[in-house]
Amino acid sequence: MALTAPLFASMSFDYLIAGGGTAGLAVAARLVENPSVNVGVIEAGISHIDDPNILTPWGVLQLLGQPEYDWLYNSTPQANLSGRFIPQSRGKGLGGSSAINAQLLTFASRNDIDDWGNLGNNGWSYDDLAPYYRKFEDYQSPPPDVAQEASAEYINASAHGYGGPIRSSFAPFYTDLQQAWTPTYENLGIGADGDMRDGVALGGYTNLMSQNQEDHSRSYAGNSYYQPNARRLNLKVLTEARVNNIIFDKIKEGNDLLSATGLNFTVNGTHYVASAKKEVIISAGTVESPKLLELSGIGNAEILNKHSIRVLLDNKAVGENLQDHPIIEYTNQVNDGVITQDQYIFNKTYQDEARLLYQTNRTGPLTSVITQYAPLSWSQMLPPDQQTRPQDLINQYLPAESYSHDSPPGLREQFDLVKKRLVDPREAMACDGMLAGAGLPTPNPSTGRFDLVSRTSFLAHPLSRGTVHIRSAEPSEPPEFDPRYLSHPLDIIMLGDIALHLQRVGKAAPLSDLFKGNGTVRGPAFPNELNSTSVLDYVRQLMNTGWHPIGTCAMLPRDKGGVVSPRLKVYGTVNVRIIDASIAPLHVRGNTQSLVYALAEYGADIVKADQAGS
Repeated sequence: MALTAPLFASMSFDYLIAGGGTAGLAVAARLVENPSVNVGVIEAGISHIDDPNILTPWGVLQLLGQPEYDWLYNSTPQANLSGRFIPQSRGKGLGGSSAINAQLLTFASRNDIDDWGNLGNNGWSYDDLAPYYRKFEDYQSPPPDVAQEASAEYINASAHGYGGPIRSSFAPFYTDLQQAWTPTYENLGIGADGDMRDGVALGGYTNLMSQNQEDHSRSYAGNSYYQPNARRLNLKVLTEARVNNIIFDKIKEGNDLLSATGLNFTVNGTHYVASAKKEVIISAGTVESPKLLELSGIGNAEILNKHSIRVLLDNKAVGENLQDHPIIEYTNQVNDGVITQDQYIFNKTYQDEARLLYQTNRTGPLTSVITQYAPLSWSQMLPPDQQTRPQDLINQYLPAESYSHDSPPGLREQFDLVKKRLVDPREAMACDGMLAGAGLPTPNPSTGRFDLVSRTSFLAHPLSRGTVHIRSAEPSEPPEFDPRYLSHPLDIIMLGDIALHLQRVGKAAPLSDLFKGNGTVRGPAFPNELNSTSVLDYVRQLMNTGWHPIGTCAMLPRDKGGVVSPRLKVYGTVNVRIIDASIAPLHVRGNTQSLVYALAEYGADIVKADQAGS
């Protein structure tokens, strides 16, 4: 029998999960391991299970910006980017953004997670979260030929997880550009000094991907957490259903606390109510989770009153503390005869060749997305004569007296930790990458080739803070997404240093051997050599998003800007939790995929432990 909205609403659930994305499906899969626990998941997108565009690694280009797969959020006009709108892609369907991301498996540092505990979150440290990084992962050792091409000798196999839902493996195909990455960083003295999974190592290397080694298809929450559990009688997943708000009863427990009884949701214009006997878990993501709280009457009373929403719980921190990785690119023109990934994307002859390779033996360029990576400290990115620059700039832009009573609660504590990380020679300030040798879709008119290659790098610990808030009381309307990029003046200076670093890397062999003019011939967007003055305009013109938003329902003490407690419960509620990237109080190095899987695994165990003790 097909699962319909009326049937779903008639069922009895112990837990209701709003959002069938990366975190929501992982949490659901762990909760239904107990056959006596009934779990319902409500997802606004369509299923997309077994969709070849999702399963094919390079299918990402058919996903981003497409309304069938992508919610297509847009920022507000960004004042520090000449009024530009910055698109924010978020996955639309089962698996959420794990279904449309570029599949990098990179990892937070030890200090990144320890700092969450330092902000007042007991039970949150790198050692607390490390078992859950292992729990989600199934590391697959590469064959000898792949290990050689990927320069995989840095891997410490004992640091990885085995037998988890998400496969981690190396792509089987690398262009000359990709293979030049690691030796270039080694020649610059910034090669990988260990496995990033240990939370300490830095340097340039070939990264793992969330990919099945057997057939080199995407491994994501949809096919790795949900599909193996889809036939369980105690798991029901309803797609194409929008959650409107949480339904509460108010009870007395010393103080007035809100007790959730279910979720109000809409399918094809009809409203339904699903009931939860134990808990409601919000896993709608950094953009939608604060919106759902506000639509439910939890948030800044001024915002709620403006939209005629009854205030059940006044918490000004909801939707605040938004952090995203701002990214900058540097584009070079390659020598004649150097193959970039663009040929396999935009040239029909190469497309057909690549498609045939993938269909017949699951290899070739369609298996290889972002496979080059380099977390680097600020000092590693600077010339030898500028090694005092990080501390000098910290003293100038983040002096202790710069904090005022108008600063958001808890921001001083966050910045005090970030300052330490920015000057730490063993902590990543930025993370370099290269999109499988891909450049820009601009053919050389004289040859018909696509001969540009872009390298990128994002700021790991930005100081700018933004917001996500409702625009109206209408659940179908996207929230106002305002990252306030570059609102802290040190962010643009750090991104400028990153861009100058990318310029230097492009002039180093063996990458420079593949570039025209040994790395001195740049792309058309900004063809001139960058210097300390022009680089700031360069950043304003070309800065974009790394698509890693976090923090809008921060796990912090209530008086320090917190929305959830260390047990992930929404302050002022008895039984509402948030488990997704929105609870991260402070950004981490690397992309957020592995972080969210680990958070979800830990969160599921927290739910189980609290229920066992109740």
